[in-house]
Amino acid sequence: MYATERELLKLALQRPELVSPAFDAYGVDEFTAPPYAAVRQAILDAGGAERGVSDPQEYLARVREAAPDDRVRAMVTELAVEAILIRGEVDEAYAGAQLVTVRRRAVERRVRELQSMVARLSTGGDPAQLASAQNELWVLQQYDQALRERGAAAL
Repeated sequence: MYATERELLKLALQRPELVSPAFDAYGVDEFTAPPYAAVRQAILDAGGAERGVSDPQEYLARVREAAPDDRVRAMVTELAVEAILIRGEVDEAYAGAQLVTVRRRAVERRVRELQSMVARLSTGGDPAQLASAQNELWVLQQYDQALRERGAAAL
């Protein structure tokens, strides 16, 4: 589960041109392992992966500076040099697959939360809250289907 998050962060640090600008729209909460969420926050605080496209060295320095502590700085350094796990070429298709997998997992987590909320609200909850939760659930289910069918084009 965390392997895809790790791969996506490695791509954002090593090959930002392959994941930008989509990566910069990802929330910190889409990274479920706390160390990875911290690295995502550091990338955000450094101006996003888009900044790494024009000047990769300056970008990595900014991400390290944005890290809140030595542990996160060490993780940034590790991810910036660790080999990307693909036998073939690291390309847009591979980057897109990582982006889609991380996003789909986040969508699936939110769908489960909403399904629980709808179940609770269905037994006497606020009708407006119920309608809102049902609407968000429907929208997310449609988005998840688009991600399954169209991959990175749906991002």
